Amino acid sequence: MKTAPERLRAGLAAGAAAVTLLWAVQVHPSARPDELIGAGAHLTGLLAGYGILAMLFLMARVPAVEHGVGADRLARWHAFGGRWVLVLCGAHALFALVVYALRTGTDLLDATGALLRYPAVAAAFAGAALLAGVGLCSARAVRRRVSQEAWRGIHLFTYLAAALGFVHQLAGPDVAVTAFTAWFWALLHTVVGVLLVWYRGIVPARQALRHGLRVATVEPEGP
Repeated sequence: MKTAPERLRAGLAAGAAAVTLLWAVQVHPSARPDELIGAGAHLTGLLAGYGILAMLFLMARVPAVEHGVGADRLARWHAFGGRWVLVLCGAHALFALVVYALRTGTDLLDATGALLRYPAVAAAFAGAALLAGVGLCSARAVRRRVSQEAWRGIHLFTYLAAALGFVHQLAGPDVAVTAFTAWFWALLHTVVGVLLVWYRGIVPARQALRHGLRVATVEPEGP
């Protein structure tokens, strides 16, 4: 069974719509600047969390998805979506800082220091910094200067970044609004995590052991 590109695209869009709906039902209409910016912080945070999960799923090498959509197309979608995830993470952080500063009467620097005292926020900040670092190394100007092995190794930090962000998401009011949403959000992350471990770790290792695969020689083909 193969997943058609149109079906996968529709599924990803439906997930984003569901996340937006989760945000919409919790929004309290208000013309106050802090409430408006706060609503933006919540929406961008939810979409960033969903986006990270979606990007990990795209590269999980699920056979039905990879054979139906194609590895090259999945990689392009992943690269395109990854840029938007970084934008959403940055917007979420900025909106949250501005809201905190407005409500406490402090400047952005003091607001940053105060928010980083919360463990879940500090974890999310570290995760966002890791994602930004991975994104920087993926930029064309930098990518050409980094070896394939180093680039792949750097990308492993994406998993740590996702885990750190997950801690913040569960502690946030949007996901934790009900026990159902918290458990469902955790279930989605668990499913994607299992798929990653299985198809990117266990299956390749099992095949290598079964067929006795080994590297015979390494031949440089270019600079």
